[in-house]
Amino acid sequence: MESYILIVRSRLDPSGRVVTKLLINLNETQKYGADGEVEEAHLRICYRVIEAALSGGRKQTYEFPACYVRSCGEGGRICLTGSSPFQGAVFLEPDSLQGNRVGSFIMNKIVEWATHWPDAEINQIKLFAHQGRGENKLRRNRFYEQFGIRFDYKDNTHAEGIARPMQARSLTPWTQLPNNLCVMRLDEFLDEQEECLAKTQLDQRAHQRQIENLYSEITHAFDHPVWFATKTIWAKHNHLIVGAFIIGGLIWHLW
Repeated sequence: MESYILIVRSRLDPSGRVVTKLLINLNETQKYGADGEVEEAHLRICYRVIEAALSGGRKQTYEFPACYVRSCGEGGRICLTGSSPFQGAVFLEPDSLQGNRVGSFIMNKIVEWATHWPDAEINQIKLFAHQGRGENKLRRNRFYEQFGIRFDYKDNTHAEGIARPMQARSLTPWTQLPNNLCVMRLDEFLDEQEECLAKTQLDQRAHQRQIENLYSEITHAFDHPVWFATKTIWAKHNHLIVGAFIIGGLIWHLW
């Protein structure tokens, strides 16, 4: 199992603030035949948003599954979108993750995995009209087409269609990571969080000392009201008081 943290910023502002952080786990299982070759392989990419859980709540984990079965066809068969070689579907949840290439990042991992079996046939992906409207349709189509998957569309609206037959060797994984995404090793992320926690604790102790000092001053003021009043007046108006003494001294001297 491989685990890491995906740091996500807006694709429209890749140098801006972090939009979200995801914990991603890649789990692969393989079944070998008598000849030592892989008979079946299943990949599950699980992810969840790193955030504070609501009181009593549990953090939701989502997944993208994929599979390879050698016995299907001459070179085997791969489904990029499900655990069955003949059917599947992709849903990126929660909706707040959409639009910042998170789904594309996960699919790219699946595409990279699939290229281990270049002769395998890719299960044809079907696009349905009710799944794509407006901007969502364009984003959905680009989601697959960026990996070399081509579709025969029903009409020029490109709302419905089926992927053309292809082998895994024709898939095109990313050559570089988009500039709004950053992958961080789990140990690096934990070290960073530890540093942030230590800094927060130092700030908290400093604030606590300030509160204690303020409480001490308030207590002293209640115990010695005359002294507190004199000290406060002097702190606020010392320049007037000094000026008054100087003027008074001059007047007395001239008198």
